[in-house]
Amino acid sequence: MKLSLQGAVREPLFHFVLLAAALFALAALFGPESDVIEVSREEIEWRILQVEAEQGRRLTDDERRVVEEEYLDERVLVREAQALGLSVDERIDDILVQKMLHVLSGDVIQPSDDELAMYYLGNVERYERAPAVTIDELVVVEGDPLPPALLDGVEPEDLPAGSAIGHRVMPRLDLSDLGFLFGAEGADLIFGADDGSWVDAYRSVRGQHWFRIKERFAAETPPLEDVRDFVRMDWITEYEDRRLLSRVAELRARYTVIVEPARDEP
Repeated sequence: MKLSLQGAVREPLFHFVLLAAALFALAALFGPESDVIEVSREEIEWRILQVEAEQGRRLTDDERRVVEEEYLDERVLVREAQALGLSVDERIDDILVQKMLHVLSGDVIQPSDDELAMYYLGNVERYERAPAVTIDELVVVEGDPLPPALLDGVEPEDLPAGSAIGHRVMPRLDLSDLGFLFGAEGADLIFGADDGSWVDAYRSVRGQHWFRIKERFAAETPPLEDVRDFVRMDWITEYEDRRLLSRVAELRARYTVIVEPARDEP
């Protein structure tokens, strides 16, 4: 299982969503110079090209529309910042920092026990632990055989000095962990090995890496109490995302956004 805090600064719009929270309370005190925002088609196409370059593929029509809407939201937030006398520079970053400090301070709404339980049940697959193994890793000089003493039952830590370059025990790694460390082919060899058998599965600048499975762990779903902090942070992050996106929509509604046609369009 990969227990990650969801919603952590994933898209460019996220930065502007955070900015919106800081601007929203102040915006009522300042009237924008104009409620019309003009955006050129070239600007939007350039943003789409940037996203396509980052993802290494062409966007679908639906994805292009999402990128366009996010870009228009950004323009609205920049206008709000300018209405407050701010420039799009490090002063904006200062606001973002203050907002993040506010969030991290815990001064946000907290889920009730019932809300937490409902969120956990609705997203339980997110907290499942994948099958995993604890392994021995033994590194020897490339081309050297596995120390024969290991086949006679000697443990790696009891080998004579100079028998190996290094040894370590790596606890509870799932297939994706192994793939990250030793590549897909190495991971398959390690994970598919018979328990207790040594397999030659990886090469590095250090030498030849041999592995042995010490213990296997079946897939499991931990109870809420075991992952309560992760579930709580996921709930808070999603709640904050929804609240801030709602504020962006409110700001957007105050403006008329005009997308000018490309220069070569009639």
